Amino acid sequence: MTSEDIKAAARNFGADLVGIASVAAVRDLPADENPLSIFPQAKAVIVVGRKILRGALRGIEQGTEFDNAFPAFGFYNLEDSFLAKTTYDMSIWMEAQGFEAVPLFAYDGAGQAVGVPVAPGKPAPNVMLRYRTLAQAAGLGETGLHGLFLTPDFGPRQRFAMLLTDAEIETDAPFKPHICNDCGACVSACPLAALSSGTAKPFGLPGCQRPVAERDNTRCLRCRNGAIQTNEGRFKTVERVAAACSRACIAALEARGATQEAFANPFRQSAPWGRDILGNRVS
Repeated sequence: MTSEDIKAAARNFGADLVGIASVAAVRDLPADENPLSIFPQAKAVIVVGRKILRGALRGIEQGTEFDNAFPAFGFYNLEDSFLAKTTYDMSIWMEAQGFEAVPLFAYDGAGQAVGVPVAPGKPAPNVMLRYRTLAQAAGLGETGLHGLFLTPDFGPRQRFAMLLTDAEIETDAPFKPHICNDCGACVSACPLAALSSGTAKPFGLPGCQRPVAERDNTRCLRCRNGAIQTNEGRFKTVERVAAACSRACIAALEARGATQEAFANPFRQSAPWGRDILGNRVS
């Protein structure tokens, strides 16, 4: 079984993106976010992604429809049904080849303690992998100035899952950042001023880092510009792909031809709108 066999299988099961990270590239990550804490025998991390439909963002971009297209086809159903099916089918296929594959959602949280270490030297559960680091290690993209993951294919429009496997396979080279050019469109687009590029810090796989703006999560939690505040099951994070910062990024990336997927018409077809922290119109 080769890496090309794995990538072909993943795409056959619906993946729009697939990359393979070497465990050696992430071996030194802290124990509470290290794949080897979950599967010590793992040799590689397969990262699969499915794109977020550009059309699922249209209603939010126009400010006319928030609760149908994007929550279903850009977030919850995409992650819990479509991407989950791709990941499950891929895991079944890997087991049929005689290899174990640990399927994991790419949750964007810092973990949730549920107990104490089961033995000395082990991290406390739950170990939570940082999917942005692993997706970069798998050669798929980088984290942009706004803190969202960008790929050359779709910009910030995708969701990921991961499979830890004991298969000895060829891996991809880590992604060297080049998509985000720090244009600041994401920062200036936020009506709540939740992003600060002036206090940006390096983020990403060691050796492949780039600046990520400081983000005030308390402001993001009150965003009324397309962000979704999640529940306990997703660690009460803020889903921002449809928020003002991300939509400004999509428009900026497409305007300079930085994404491979092309469309007949521009993403931004009217003046952007915005609501402040109280819900008052600001643009």
